[in-house]
Amino acid sequence: MSSAEPRRGLRELSRQSLRGRAIFAFAVMSGLVSGLFVAVVSVLSEGFWLPLAICLVGGTAVGAGFGLWLSRRLLVPLRRLTRTAARIASGELGTRLPDTDDPDLAPTVDAFNTMVDSLQRRIDRERRLVGDVSHELRTPLTTLTTSVGVMSRYEEELPQRSRHALVLVRAELEHLRRLLDDLLALARAEARMHRADAEPVSVRELLTHTLSELRYPPDLLHVATDATVTGRKLELERAVVNLLENADRHGGGVMSVGVDRAGAQVVITVDDHGPGVAPEDRQRIFERFVTVRRGRRAAAGTGIGLALVAETVAAHGGTVVCTDRPGGGARFVVRLPAK
Repeated sequence: MSSAEPRRGLRELSRQSLRGRAIFAFAVMSGLVSGLFVAVVSVLSEGFWLPLAICLVGGTAVGAGFGLWLSRRLLVPLRRLTRTAARIASGELGTRLPDTDDPDLAPTVDAFNTMVDSLQRRIDRERRLVGDVSHELRTPLTTLTTSVGVMSRYEEELPQRSRHALVLVRAELEHLRRLLDDLLALARAEARMHRADAEPVSVRELLTHTLSELRYPPDLLHVATDATVTGRKLELERAVVNLLENADRHGGGVMSVGVDRAGAQVVITVDDHGPGVAPEDRQRIFERFVTVRRGRRAAAGTGIGLALVAETVAAHGGTVVCTDRPGGGARFVVRLPAK
């Protein structure tokens, strides 16, 4: 481009203000469009912009606050539904959602309460069935046990094969008796039949009495801190017995029983001499009729003992888990709310 050619592009020629308006004059020089253009822009005073900005910011804040309040108000029924569902899942089957006048929420509330009613009736029927069957079987079982006891008096006079059969029958009857006892205890624990009988229970006294009744050496018990829990003594004692028997049958024997305090909880531990429990089986063993053979002694069991422990502990507001014992073996840890 030579110096004689006109410059191309956009160039501002002047800027003037007239009655609150800004007047701009531009010269445009290009190959396609060339000429003089004038733009008139309205200019508002600063006294107008400040109130407008305040209104915009204030309106935005008010809108955001209203939206937050409205969203929380709309979520209140959902949060109530979540809390109620959590309580039902924890075993409080008598919990229901309160009635509402909201026409949008009323069908959901009615459907939820109807579902829980149906669930509770079904669970109650199953519990009654288990309890009734177990109770009805006790009478013929008692008759069989008495008959076998009479035959055992003449065991030495029986032929070898008959004596062997008598031993097997006696062992199976004992296994059946323990199974029925566990089923009845499990049905009672699940039904929370004895919650009204809760009383203060000294953990030290409970464990000392249980170990003595089962003829365990007293030095197995190690009490770091004595504590008291609120519960039904017989049910808690049965849970401890099941943990001890589990250690004897499947864990090579009881190694130690400990009591300690951790904040607002009482911690009871039962250690055994066995090889421990595989990580993938540590939750399954608390289910009904689950027996773990791998790595554990294959002693006869009902498959209900640890399930009963879990139900009893849960009924008292606690938890039970299976972990590794330092140095090998299994450790069962029961945590109960301290009184």
